[in-house]
Amino acid sequence: MSATIRIDPTRCRGHAICAVFFSSGIELDQWGYGKIIDVELQDERALKRARRAANACPNGALVVEEALA
Repeated sequence: MSATIRIDPTRCRGHAICAVFFSSGIELDQWGYGKIIDVELQDERALKRARRAANACPNGALVVEEALA
């Protein structure tokens, strides 16, 4: 299963929780806002971490979109 991850910049408030849970796919800019490193999630382990990060975001800025097969 493939998925895509994105950050809604209008909702992001720079809590940096996403980078804690998914450090291999998200890095922080100089102000602490998340920036996606790898948009396509092919690995099940990466997908699981991305979902965990999205669920932990207090503003719902991180979105994991599953690709329909």
